[in-house]
Amino acid sequence: MNFFRKDNFWLGMLIGLIIPMLAFGILSLIGLGIDAGTGKTDIISAENRSLVSIFVNLIALRFYLLKVKHDLTGRGILTMTFVLAIVYFSFYL
Repeated sequence: MNFFRKDNFWLGMLIGLIIPMLAFGILSLIGLGIDAGTGKTDIISAENRSLVSIFVNLIALRFYLLKVKHDLTGRGILTMTFVLAIVYFSFYL
């Protein structure tokens, strides 16, 4: 766990990429569970899953900037959040 306590820009970018991927996977599993239980398809659309997954980064951003006081890691998370938001808007708008 000491690996995540470093103040490093690249670590922030890695965290900013992994957290949305995990959130997207969890939301996809929830959608599959709802689909299996109710029979309705696409309850949580891919657009909504993507958008929610991107903004889950704000939790990690707040933690690294306010609690741990690692500015470089927070900047990496913020940079990756902006990159993912630009990719989202280029695909869905």
